[in-house]
Amino acid sequence: MIYIYPAVFHQVGEVVNVHYPDLACVSQGKDYLQAYQNASECLSLHIYGMTEDGEDLPTPSRLEDIKLGENEALALIKVDLENFEPDWELEE
Repeated sequence: MIYIYPAVFHQVGEVVNVHYPDLACVSQGKDYLQAYQNASECLSLHIYGMTEDGEDLPTPSRLEDIKLGENEALALIKVDLENFEPDWELEE
């Protein structure tokens, strides 16, 4: 299963923070490459947890509807959960 959600990248000093406008999911990295990789892992884990809990996933926002602030950039994050296995167990 492939999912694609927009993510907002925001540079603050030496750190790049990432949040998803449609999900309660945040991550960061020391640079844009690490932030992107961490954002992908964060999205995978978040969507996996939501689907395991039987929650409905929100419809991704349209890119043109997302307003960016100063020092912010937008990227689409794609994850494929077809063979995804988390490194941890969900608690019942």
